[in-house]
Amino acid sequence: MKVLPFAALAVVAALAAGSAQALTLSCSTGSTSSSATFTLNEATQAACISGQGSAGNDTPTINSAYSLFGMTGWVLSQKNDGAEGDKVITFATAPVNGTKSGSWAVNSFAGLTNVILTLKAGDGFAAFLLDTNFLSGKWWSTKNLSHASIYYNGTPSQVPLPAAGLLLAGALGGLGVFGAKRKLSVKA
Repeated sequence: MKVLPFAALAVVAALAAGSAQALTLSCSTGSTSSSATFTLNEATQAACISGQGSAGNDTPTINSAYSLFGMTGWVLSQKNDGAEGDKVITFATAPVNGTKSGSWAVNSFAGLTNVILTLKAGDGFAAFLLDTNFLSGKWWSTKNLSHASIYYNGTPSQVPLPAAGLLLAGALGGLGVFGAKRKLSVKA
């Protein structure tokens, strides 16, 4: 029987504890015939905003001055049906407009921990603060989806994930070369 070292057990326990935070959350935009109820899993908080016209639309509403989940400074990263956003975080699988349920996935959170996914339908939208331990999940709405957007708060990592992997591989290779040279000098 192989026994895991204490450090490996700590990593496994930390990963298991992190995954317990995600919830399936719902909220509603009101009680009129144009209202919608939204549900999303892998979220930590939810807020529904209702209103007619631009007041019930996330894109003109959420900006750097808008307070959501106790924070201002939100930046639009991507909208599933347009070119808006800075594309720091992008959909790998975007919610499909005109449907009432489906999957969502992002490519990466770019080192950010405050990321929201918005779902717009009817006379309002829902904003879900995502659990960034999960890159994907499911969503539902009682009305056909108009669009979905991703917003973030904070400063993204300066080193993208693929570059970070190359840096790690280079560092490990350098340690291997250093170790091989050290072995040769000890034998001599």
